[in-house]
Amino acid sequence: MAEAVLIVTKMGQGKVVEETQFPTKGKGGKGVSGFKVGEGDAVAAAEHVKTGAGQRVLIITAKGMALMTSVDDISVRSRTAGGVKVMNVEEGDKVAAVLV
Repeated sequence: MAEAVLIVTKMGQGKVVEETQFPTKGKGGKGVSGFKVGEGDAVAAAEHVKTGAGQRVLIITAKGMALMTSVDDISVRSRTAGGVKVMNVEEGDKVAAVLV
């Protein structure tokens, strides 16, 4: 099991990033890039997860569509990489909530 962060965008892109890829910074620091977001998209949620633990994630859109999947089925990628399609979000809809 590894500590990680699940990041999901409004358009349904997502990825799992190992927690060790986020360096500790001092208070008031600038921060580091966590997701290469495409034009017209934005990060909807970031959740702490454990890979290899059989955790499941529920992704819900603003129009009420829901998808439950295993965290282990979502690609582990680098902190600066883009994501992969986690949920097909219809035009005019967006990811509103992510629950682990």
